[in-house]
Amino acid sequence: MSSYPLFIVTYDRGERWDDSTKKKPFHWAFFLKAGSTAGEGLAFQLRGMPGAFYYSGEERVNINSSGSKNGELEIGAIPVSKYDRFKQLLAAAPINNVESSNWNCQDWSLSVLDWLRQEGFIEEQYQNNVIKYWLREDK
Repeated sequence: MSSYPLFIVTYDRGERWDDSTKKKPFHWAFFLKAGSTAGEGLAFQLRGMPGAFYYSGEERVNINSSGSKNGELEIGAIPVSKYDRFKQLLAAAPINNVESSNWNCQDWSLSVLDWLRQEGFIEEQYQNNVIKYWLREDK
């Protein structure tokens, strides 16, 4: 059965406006390797900012063309036959738009991971605490 390798990709967002000695949390995005060129595929990510987050669906990208890419972690695979189900799960994930909640794209991604794991798309060794460790910002 043919499938798309599934990754979480992190991006550096620069320094905090209120303290330039501290970095902003990394941006997390899901990425399916769905192209023939290195880094080419489909991204699925939360956009916006606290209080105004939104999800717009799949985006054709090359993850290697961003100068702010931090890293990537392959966490599973999406069978081509279940691609529509994968998209449904991401589109159905709740978005918290309470500006003062400190909720962000990492929280959204972690909740989506729980759903993807239930569907069998995420390899068992990649529990949320493991993924958070591998994608931590202090390395």
